[in-house]
Amino acid sequence: MGIRPLGNRVIVKPVAAKEKRSSGGVVLPADAKGERAARPGQVLAVGRDESIEVKVGDVVLLPRHGGTEFERDEHRLLIIKAADILAVVEET
Repeated sequence: MGIRPLGNRVIVKPVAAKEKRSSGGVVLPADAKGERAARPGQVLAVGRDESIEVKVGDVVLLPRHGGTEFERDEHRLLIIKAADILAVVEET
């Protein structure tokens, strides 16, 4: 990738969440119902702070707002403090 986040920061690629549809086939975005749902993302790089609990490849839940967005190689990425990550999604 060519970018290394500093300190306790993590670079995440937001992943499109599955859209919900009504029984009639109408797409129902989470924002339309007033929900402030977390958004998923995949960790691409982590800083060198020893307190970071995620690793490259983890799928995490991010707050709806926060972090700093930037573009790299035509991809929209997010740099966020590790403490702002809400959870790691574990496959069962």
